[in-house]
Amino acid sequence: MAPQSSITLYFDVVSPFSYLGYVLLQRYRKVWTNVKVDFKPMFLHGVMVGSKNQPPATVAAKGSYMFGDLMRISSISKIPFKFASRFPISTILPQRLLLAIQKYEPSKFEESVLKIYEAYWSLDQDISDKQTLIETLSPVFGGSVAKIEQLLAATQEAEIKKLLTDNTNDCVAKGGFGAPTFFVTKAGSDKEHFFFGSDRFEVIANILDLPYPGLAYSDSAKL
Repeated sequence: MAPQSSITLYFDVVSPFSYLGYVLLQRYRKVWTNVKVDFKPMFLHGVMVGSKNQPPATVAAKGSYMFGDLMRISSISKIPFKFASRFPISTILPQRLLLAIQKYEPSKFEESVLKIYEAYWSLDQDISDKQTLIETLSPVFGGSVAKIEQLLAATQEAEIKKLLTDNTNDCVAKGGFGAPTFFVTKAGSDKEHFFFGSDRFEVIANILDLPYPGLAYSDSAKL
């Protein structure tokens, strides 16, 4: 088998730029062949504390710019976006739930991530609430409330809790300070490249010798 390039994404569903970055990455994967993608749910607050970073909204000018930039990206990319009225929100439960899904129902993981992102950043729902999570993920699990409740129960397992802590600490140890955080390695190389933010895809594509579809790319677009 030919060597693969790799992209590792550390993310938290509380981050609006992580939402946009996740959707864009999933779009680009349709034209990025021979790339292995690894998803690492982490706890953004822990990364911010561990790296001694501060949220952009703590500076009024940065907060205003961030809001405008999110709306611009949404408009160009056609990714539905509405700034969450409950922001910030505790995401320990949904992040642990995603790790439980990743462990026990891996084939449902990526769709579950998207559904939770959409619930928070498009539909303005309270994703810290168990019932909201059940309703959000119901289509993914064929309407099986029992299965989702089983996965919610798994969020209390020591292993799942440790996974979230380990992913968070690993992100900080590797230099991460926010979300989304990408670590990228080109096929045949041992050099790992670190990127922060949802606007680094053009550079990532260049490093991996891949086409850059652009913000306006969709499944029906032509490269």
